[in-house]
Amino acid sequence: MPDLLELKFLLRPLLLPPAAPLLLMVAGLLLLRRKPALGRGLSVVGLVLAWMCASALAADLISGRLEAGQQPLSPAALQAAGKSPNPPQAIVILGGGAVRDGNFTPARERLHSRTLERVMAGARQARASGLPILVSGGTPKWLSNSEAELMRRVLVDDLGLAVRWIEDRSHDTADNASFSAAMLRAQGIDSIVLVTHAYHMPRAQAAFESAGLKVLASPHDWKGGTPDVTELRDWLPAASAVETVWLALHESLGLLWYRLRGHV
Repeated sequence: MPDLLELKFLLRPLLLPPAAPLLLMVAGLLLLRRKPALGRGLSVVGLVLAWMCASALAADLISGRLEAGQQPLSPAALQAAGKSPNPPQAIVILGGGAVRDGNFTPARERLHSRTLERVMAGARQARASGLPILVSGGTPKWLSNSEAELMRRVLVDDLGLAVRWIEDRSHDTADNASFSAAMLRAQGIDSIVLVTHAYHMPRAQAAFESAGLKVLASPHDWKGGTPDVTELRDWLPAASAVETVWLALHESLGLLWYRLRGHV
C-alpha cells in the first residue's frame, strides 16, 4: 500500500499535462458509442487543452500569475535588510531536482539545471551579504547522493563558497521548510534570505513563514511574460512552453495541496 508521499508522486503526473488532456481524449473516445455528444465534447476539450498547454501563450499567462508582484532582490535591498531590526542571518537555497548523468558505471549524478540556477542565484546573494549558506534537498530514490550534497559540492568545489548547513532529509517544499527551520532555530536564527525560482517562491515563502521564519524573498529566473494574443507563434506548440506550463501548473496544484493540508 503506497504511503501519502508515494501516492502524491503517483497522482501528480495524471493531474498535469500532457497526461490529463490525453486522459480526457481517451475518456471521450470510450464514450463515443454510448454517449456520442459527451464523448465528442470530452475529446474536443482534451485536444484543445493539450494544444494550449503546449503554447507560449499559456506559459506566459499561468507563470505570470504565480510570479506577479515579485521583484529581484537587489544589492541595495539586501544591504538595507541587513540594517533592519531583524536582519537576515542565513541564505537558504532550495533544491530543484537532481538526475543520473547517462548510463555510466559507477553512476554519475548531477544537479538538474533548475537547481544549478538556484545555486548560482544563492551564491550571488551569499557573496553580496557574507551570510552563511544552508542548502536543502533530500535524496531521490534513483540517486545515492542527496540534492543538498550535490549542491554543496558545486558551491564549495566550483564556486569557492562554504556551506554551513546541509538539510538532506526533505522530499518536498514543506519538508524543506520544516527541517531547515528546525536546524536554523537551533542556532538562534529566525530570519533568512530564501532563494528559489520566481514561479516557486509563493509556495516556498508561505511554507517557510508557516514554519516560523521571517523570509526575505530572493526570486530569480522569471518564466512568465506578457502574452501577445495577436502573435501567431505564441499559439503554436513549443517544447519550452510545455515545460513551463507543467512547472506553473505543478506549483498551482502544490499551493492548493498545501492549503488543504495546512502547510501554508
